[in-house]
Amino acid sequence: MREIKGKVSRKSVLCVLASFGLVLGIAGCGKDIAKEASDSDSNGYLCQKCGAKLYTDRSYFLTQICPKCHQEGLAEVVGYECPKDHHITIRPQNGGRGSPLCEQCQGPLSGMLLPREKTLKAWGATKISS
Repeated sequence: MREIKGKVSRKSVLCVLASFGLVLGIAGCGKDIAKEASDSDSNGYLCQKCGAKLYTDRSYFLTQICPKCHQEGLAEVVGYECPKDHHITIRPQNGGRGSPLCEQCQGPLSGMLLPREKTLKAWGATKISS
């Protein structure tokens, strides 16, 4: 084998640095799925006694007492997006046993997310203000 001696050219170094920067730039442009899933503008709730669907601004939290029926049973909700039809199924965070199923296609769901105000409204939730 022939040994290469000498200096690395400035052009080679610049090419390597530019390629590295391009790779980092492309990798950094994608969506941060974990951050997006844990980011919401609202808090959603479902009363497990009377079935009331409620939501508040992100900075305002409700207790376990439902403002509609005044009983203890209010649970925070989370959403699951169906990989097949992209429907978001909303259910209590302590949603019970087993894997959640899509409300539309009954397929298995994965990837929990916090539903946003628009999704909570479409679900039928009423806004509770502080």
